[in-house]
Amino acid sequence: MSTTQPAIPAADLASVAENRELLRDPAAKEGFKELVEKLEPLLAQRRLNRIVDLLSVTADVVDMSDAYMIEKLCKAYEETVAAAWAAGNAVRMAGARVAGQSPPSLLGLWRMASEPQVRRGVAFLLAVAGALGEQLSHGDPDPTEP
Repeated sequence: MSTTQPAIPAADLASVAENRELLRDPAAKEGFKELVEKLEPLLAQRRLNRIVDLLSVTADVVDMSDAYMIEKLCKAYEETVAAAWAAGNAVRMAGARVAGQSPPSLLGLWRMASEPQVRRGVAFLLAVAGALGEQLSHGDPDPTEP
């Protein structure tokens, strides 16, 4: 024998609200009826549950946040912005350097390779390529392995 009360249908919520002293005002009643009308599709399609779940997750993240976590997030953000700025700056500098010039010959490319900045940049790109290759050689981990 269950002692739980049946849920009040959304259409009846407006009549329940009319009995409250707070909602004696006709404008408040109309506003509540509009709110119920807007919530009915969300309730019928169980989409309101998703909104409640999202709010719950947000509250959990706020509860879990501490100074250390926020510092780590800020540091990661700063490093990402710095890397993006450095990459964008390098592209602008290179674009300005080669703007209006014809493509260099092989001998011209070889002369560029004698510059320390170019060699440093090529070494960096090759190191990045090596790191990517190393990560790709490991393949995807098997999710069935313990």
